[in-house]
Amino acid sequence: MKKLVVVLAFLFLQVNLAQDHPKVENHPSQKMDVVLFTFGMMDVITIGAMSASGELSINFPKDISFISEAAKENSWSDTAFTLFSKCTNSYDILSEEENGKAVSGGYISLATKEQPYMGLLFMVSDENLIPWIEDSYSNNALVGSYFELVYLESDFRYQGDCNSSVSNTEVDTVETLYTYDLDLKAGFNFIEYAIESVKEHKIPSMYEEGAFDTIAKPSTVLVSSSQTTPPNTKWIGKYFYN
Repeated sequence: MKKLVVVLAFLFLQVNLAQDHPKVENHPSQKMDVVLFTFGMMDVITIGAMSASGELSINFPKDISFISEAAKENSWSDTAFTLFSKCTNSYDILSEEENGKAVSGGYISLATKEQPYMGLLFMVSDENLIPWIEDSYSNNALVGSYFELVYLESDFRYQGDCNSSVSNTEVDTVETLYTYDLDLKAGFNFIEYAIESVKEHKIPSMYEEGAFDTIAKPSTVLVSSSQTTPPNTKWIGKYFYN
């Protein structure tokens, strides 16, 4: 029995280590820093490292007092815009008292001492989502999750729905329902956008005048939050060097 307990404890430790150190699937054999430019290119926030074997160690700073007040003021937005910009009625969702300071975390980037901008990391449940993330107009959405980072000055909780309505033609409007369940803490938070369903729409072609392309757009999306690295997430790198 004692031996069984030891084995189970070892397996539990291994699972936790695997969750704490996710791995970049298409990593180069090179150590890199994991950084954010949340408050501008001159104010780099180091949030971890990627080993030569692709393992990630993520550790968000508890204190960002090293960021200048000028950089913060130039970057701050409000909570409504940062979290609900996809909603048609974004500025009607929160009261003035609820609408604190927030900012998008921006891309999760990779850097070295020699090259401060080596690449990007995408967090997705399916790497086939990446073309749509980079160009949602021309590429098809699909069922799956993608993740973003936000930074909030204070704690924030919200549950509710909103709609996005975009008219691409006189006879076709892209309607998307977003359902939010957020429990955000002051500091950095992961936001998961789980696309539950998609619908095809006729979109004016970017390449041929008077022509239309059939493109799948999200129709229902669940939005949730976490302060830790979401498990079962694929980390995919995009690199900017030869």
